Amino acid sequence: MAGYIIYSLDGPRFTALVERPTPAQLAILAQGLADEREELGDEFDEGDPVAEWPEDAAELVRVVAARLALPDWYGDLSQVGRQLWETAFYVTCMRSEELDIGFRVENDGVYWDVISLIVQRLGDRPEMPGKSAMSRFGTVPFRYHPPVKQQSADWTPMHSMHPPDEVHRMLAELRSSASAVEAAEDQDVREQFTDELLPAVERVATEGRLLFIQVDT
Repeated sequence: MAGYIIYSLDGPRFTALVERPTPAQLAILAQGLADEREELGDEFDEGDPVAEWPEDAAELVRVVAARLALPDWYGDLSQVGRQLWETAFYVTCMRSEELDIGFRVENDGVYWDVISLIVQRLGDRPEMPGKSAMSRFGTVPFRYHPPVKQQSADWTPMHSMHPPDEVHRMLAELRSSASAVEAAEDQDVREQFTDELLPAVERVATEGRLLFIQVDT
């Protein structure tokens, strides 16, 4: 069943990557961007500025450096551009040990219905950012500012990242939702919450790490 894969990153090392990237880290991210750019081919709409980005990894270093410095990585990009940057960034974070950000697998899969039940219990709509921290689980990438009113045509991210303070809010919300989840008729939902989701978020919160969620379809 589709759902979410839970990872974590070392918070200070991730912050250093974003705010003070080394030439080696910029080169790694640029290569990831070049690889994803090649995969997309000619999917860009006519006039899309992202289509004018260089294709060579060495030339993309300046693009990566400039985008890392922005307070919003996605607001000025087309849907295809958002897909390109998001995929290049999070896939590189997952696959490149040389990036040195302390990537770690916390849990290899939590079902969608577990998260949906919790988000509904907190008063938000599943799979859409709302007021609760858990509504951002799997929906809000790092330095993405979702629109106040989302439309069905809006871009759907495939990952999310959450700093330690937000992880602690998530943990508090999970604990407040425990009785409702434990009353669920579906045994898989109860077990996923108790045995998989809650321990993973507790571990990340306790260690002060950055929570990294991949949407698994």
